[in-house]
Amino acid sequence: MQGNHWISWFAKFALVAAAVLLVAYLSGYPLFVIIAFLAACLAWSLFNTERLLHWLDEPDKEPPKGLGAWSDVFSGVGNLLSKDARRNQRMTSMIEDFQVLADAFPDATLLIDSNNQLLWFNSAAGKSFGLQEDAHTGKPLERLVRIAGFSDWLSQSGSGQAQFENSESGQGESWLECSVIELRDNQRLVVFRDITEVRDTERLRRDFVTNVSHDLRTPLTVMLGYLEMFLDEPPEDVSDAMHRMHTQAVQMQQMLNDFLELSRLQSLESKKREDEINVPGILAALRKQAEGISRGDHEIHFEVREDLLLHGVSEDIESAFQNLLVNALKYTPEGGSVTVRWLEKGGHPRFEVSDSGIGIPAREIPRLTERFYRVGSDRGRKTGGTGLGLSIVKHVLNAHQAQLIIQSEYGRGSTFCCEFPGERKIIH
Repeated sequence: MQGNHWISWFAKFALVAAAVLLVAYLSGYPLFVIIAFLAACLAWSLFNTERLLHWLDEPDKEPPKGLGAWSDVFSGVGNLLSKDARRNQRMTSMIEDFQVLADAFPDATLLIDSNNQLLWFNSAAGKSFGLQEDAHTGKPLERLVRIAGFSDWLSQSGSGQAQFENSESGQGESWLECSVIELRDNQRLVVFRDITEVRDTERLRRDFVTNVSHDLRTPLTVMLGYLEMFLDEPPEDVSDAMHRMHTQAVQMQQMLNDFLELSRLQSLESKKREDEINVPGILAALRKQAEGISRGDHEIHFEVREDLLLHGVSEDIESAFQNLLVNALKYTPEGGSVTVRWLEKGGHPRFEVSDSGIGIPAREIPRLTERFYRVGSDRGRKTGGTGLGLSIVKHVLNAHQAQLIIQSEYGRGSTFCCEFPGERKIIH
């Protein structure tokens, strides 16, 4: 439609130009007439250009009226400005809605650029860290968030998650969980969440489990003592009941021990010191334990690289290795074999326990490390398992940045492998 207007105006201009040429020819002064016509056209264009520029300085006013092609120019520019105004209004509304939503978000949220300079923050962040838009926007986030270890972590992390402990005098201990999310244009979103209540709940749960386990331990020990005394010369009419009571009491005692061990591993208050672990020495002690448990019912083989040590928490590693070895003995029938290997493979220290036991169905393997999960209720009853052993192993390996690899074929045995990162390797 607009193209038709320009064709119409061009045709009209051509007729006027033809008329001017005719007048110039008949007047006898063609050059003067042509120059006068061009000067009038130029003056008209400058006049309307000035009107256009003046209007663009105040676009809220009505567009000026024009003649000829300038009428379409003013109308077209007016339509463009109206569309732009509506678009800006929508964008402003969206930004306002986003700011309202972000301010209602309870977690402290900040936007930073590739240089970690603060671009934006919500109300929760302003209250948490005492930020003001005019005073702190554009400044490095490391200088604004005073949390021990945060600066180093932020400079090394691309996107990820970490936790920071923030103690404030008079308010007790508080916990913050920090997450970093990569955005476009080299921008990152940093989110701080107060998880103090979650940590307090976890601590209460652990304290409850620990206290109950300790309180049950004493009466259970007394019961086991009397049961073992009676089992030496049990009356014939209660002999079977005595054995069953003893078996169940032993299983309950093992469950309490696993509860306490898992609670110890999950303790957030204890700062565990990592050191050089003499893995061959630990395995030598575990070998004696395994032979005592087996009592000659299994073939037990140990293949240990004596010069390969590990950096970590010795007590936790021993607990994990012991659980895997005891499980292998439990689930391997008499006459079967259990092989323990401590080696290096592909630059990674590896602890492997292989058995020729009953094996595990493939569908059950992903759930093995869940707490209290046992492969079939009958299997748990026969072996006396608590369903916590592999949870303990998984927790220890996670703390050492290691992974648990499980290979098993039902009816043919299993292999449990703990693979540690290469940086934890120590060669003597």
